[in-house]
Amino acid sequence: MAEEELRTSPVLPPEDRPEWRYLKPIPRSLASHRHPIIVGHRGARGLAPENTLAAFRVAADLGIDGVEFDVQRTTDGELVVFHDDNLDRTTNGHGPIYEKTLAEVQALDAGSAFDPAFAGERIPTLRETLDTLKSTNLLLFIELKDPWRFPGMEAEVVALIRELGLVERTQIRSFYHAALHLVCHIAPEIALSELWWDRLPGDDEVIYKTVNAFFPLCTPDAIAQIHARGQEITAWTVNELDDARALVAAGIDGLTTDYPDRLLTLFAP
Repeated sequence: MAEEELRTSPVLPPEDRPEWRYLKPIPRSLASHRHPIIVGHRGARGLAPENTLAAFRVAADLGIDGVEFDVQRTTDGELVVFHDDNLDRTTNGHGPIYEKTLAEVQALDAGSAFDPAFAGERIPTLRETLDTLKSTNLLLFIELKDPWRFPGMEAEVVALIRELGLVERTQIRSFYHAALHLVCHIAPEIALSELWWDRLPGDDEVIYKTVNAFFPLCTPDAIAQIHARGQEITAWTVNELDDARALVAAGIDGLTTDYPDRLLTLFAP
């Protein structure tokens, strides 16, 4: 099956869907009573090198509600936090990250491409990331990148979340909904969210309690319809204040942004 066909596929028939009353909503913020919650995209990628410990520390210092980050696996089986297939854009390395060993990946500079002040920042492992975030108040929104490429990734991520006692602060998300169905089977105590980029799910496609969508899809009517179904909806990636204001007015439940400092001004006293 082609990669694009794997996205948002397959839709579970009603008889195979998890029981609604046991599904988890967005974890409750430990940092604020804001509505919507503010989530830093790849940590806070407008303010620090994306998906690095530096970006997560910036997000924690800002006092936002959570951070979103991406998980892949190296060729020697280590879970790492990184977004792109290839290393070229954000590091001084080249080629697909999943063809490199952890030692090769962590020898790279993942900070200088953003700003020389961050020279020497590394691509962190998932364990390093969770260890760092555990001591903060941040919620964790973990995106499984291309899980079809990494058999067993779902169970490995779940095991680490459980080991570090982060179940109540975590939501796992993916464009590849079959991976979420597997997570739900092995870890029904963890909150889940389907990612949607070109459309929103119809009433007959509702499975989990959170929809996470590209923000232009989140019209007032769409938000109202999703809420009427008993779901919550969060939007990505919202960087302009006018867009954020419109979404807040429409009742959005969460905003993912590259510039959490900017969106915090909407809630300034």
